[in-house]
Amino acid sequence: MDRLIVKNFGPLKDVDIELNKINLFIGENGSGKSVLGKIITIILNFDTGIEIDILKKFDDYQINFISNESIIEFNSNNKKLFELRNKKIIFDKSIHVLNEVQKAIENIRSLFPEKVKKDDKFLKEILKVFKENGKIEKDKIESLEKYLISLAKLTTQYIPAERNLISIFNKYVTTFITADIPLPKFLLNFSSQYVRAREEIRALDFLNVKYKFQNDQERIFYNDKDFLLLERSSSGIQSALPLYLTVKYFAQKHRGIIIEEAEQNLFPKAQKETVEYIVEQISDENNLFMMTHSPYVLSTLNILMMAYKAGNINKVSKEKVAELFNEKQWINPNDFSAYYLEDGITRDIKGRTGLISENEIDEISDNIQEDFEELLDIYREHKNDK
Repeated sequence: MDRLIVKNFGPLKDVDIELNKINLFIGENGSGKSVLGKIITIILNFDTGIEIDILKKFDDYQINFISNESIIEFNSNNKKLFELRNKKIIFDKSIHVLNEVQKAIENIRSLFPEKVKKDDKFLKEILKVFKENGKIEKDKIESLEKYLISLAKLTTQYIPAERNLISIFNKYVTTFITADIPLPKFLLNFSSQYVRAREEIRALDFLNVKYKFQNDQERIFYNDKDFLLLERSSSGIQSALPLYLTVKYFAQKHRGIIIEEAEQNLFPKAQKETVEYIVEQISDENNLFMMTHSPYVLSTLNILMMAYKAGNINKVSKEKVAELFNEKQWINPNDFSAYYLEDGITRDIKGRTGLISENEIDEISDNIQEDFEELLDIYREHKNDK
């Protein structure tokens, strides 16, 4: 199990969490969910192995809250891989070896994308070359062979809340750059990844519409003939399409996916469908991190965990549950972690059953209901006073 500790970093005061296959973070606006998501992206992407470049990532993601009191520590299998303390970074030196192989794999993947995609053995030739050239320490070879295929998907990709700007942003990005407008680098990176995703996928059914990338236009079809350009479609579609497209693309090519506000601009029913879609894309090779405000997201994840529990009782129960939910959407509660962020502190919100505690889901609704009942009491007490 991976463990992340963050102390005195911007809005995050005392975070100590276990990172699982599927991870959920919920909290009010300004609670630090986005900062935490960006930290996770940075520490899971050892793409340089050079301290100054890793420190620069905090600027690129606009979260440079590093002070002398800041601590970030990442451990995997009880081994410390990354530590930020006293404004200095220390990381496992074996990361250098992983980076060397990763860069070689990325070069091969860019030169021969179809061959790499269809033939995993092709990747092993990379390791063979490194062995022969003596560029990998002998005691690292065994572990590298074990993880070779996963190295092709080593990186983690961040899907920002600002994705709803993509329909307009991509159209004028050259103008923005020419005008020397200081655009966030993480948004530029997502924009370039989105372009790659639409070039590869080109058509996608989602939320009762169909997306097609045709004639260099992004079209949203509401029936077989009628369509709107993406930038003229609803705010929900403009936010959802970049999410749907890149989740499908990233799940095939990267290890981790970090999503800010999957529910953005969506009706509750659409939120449920979106969470189901996201989980369905995740394979055994992926990790998922979701930052949310929505109790509907929590409820949907609970339903998918309950589907796993009910579907694994016996053969009959499995068939019945499969009629309701695609088995790819079932979530093993043991593969799931959930935390609530408040006042810079994280709190585990999984209950004894392994599901998210109902109290956490119902808390907001309860508060609203309490306000309504209090007003109702006042109304009943004074409705005849005139």
